[in-house]
Amino acid sequence: MLSYIMLAFSLVGFVASILGYVEYKRSLQGGSFMCSVDESSKLRCSAVYALPQARLFGKIHFSDLAPIYFTAMLLLSLFFTATGSKTVLTVLAGLSIVGVALVPYLVYLELFVAYAICIWCTIMHASIIGMTVVTIKQLLVV
Repeated sequence: MLSYIMLAFSLVGFVASILGYVEYKRSLQGGSFMCSVDESSKLRCSAVYALPQARLFGKIHFSDLAPIYFTAMLLLSLFFTATGSKTVLTVLAGLSIVGVALVPYLVYLELFVAYAICIWCTIMHASIIGMTVVTIKQLLVV
């Protein structure tokens, strides 16, 4: 049962990462997919995407990395659900812990630097937290 919950979290994160990537690319052109471009709105992905801190080592934007991360999580979740491999579960737990370690920093950037919320980021953060809880719980069971 936990493997299906893990699969659901990774699928939700994957979809949000793709939609967030599309939103990011549209924001580069001054547009928006779903988030507001109104400066007075708190739900403004473009404000979050524009932060220099939204780049890993100042180079790679987190919106470019998120689909890669969640694709890996989704594929590993599928593989774990099919095989029950403890090695795959351990890799999933490790990736989840890395992800969850970044969440407080990313939320800080949204709330206190950009003064805006990115809905796709928030969904991905929730997915990462959920994945971490479920993978660790699953590791304790296996």
